[in-house]
Amino acid sequence: MESKNNDVCKQHSRVIQMVEDNKRDNQLQWKELDKIKNRPPVWCTLVMMVMSGLMGSILTYAALIGKFSQAASAAP
Repeated sequence: MESKNNDVCKQHSRVIQMVEDNKRDNQLQWKELDKIKNRPPVWCTLVMMVMSGLMGSILTYAALIGKFSQAASAAP
């Protein structure tokens, strides 16, 4: 039996809200999955990590060489 103004019965009034919440949650999940899908591949991330580590090591080594060469040239 339907009422004249298409109201939902009290027992099922929360169901419509739950369905709408699930639709919204699904949309958010698909947006997040698209973000994950569009990220760079793992090998690219590893290569960038190794290159950053090597560059840091090279710069540290260069700074230490410069520091010791200045100390050596200042010694009598």
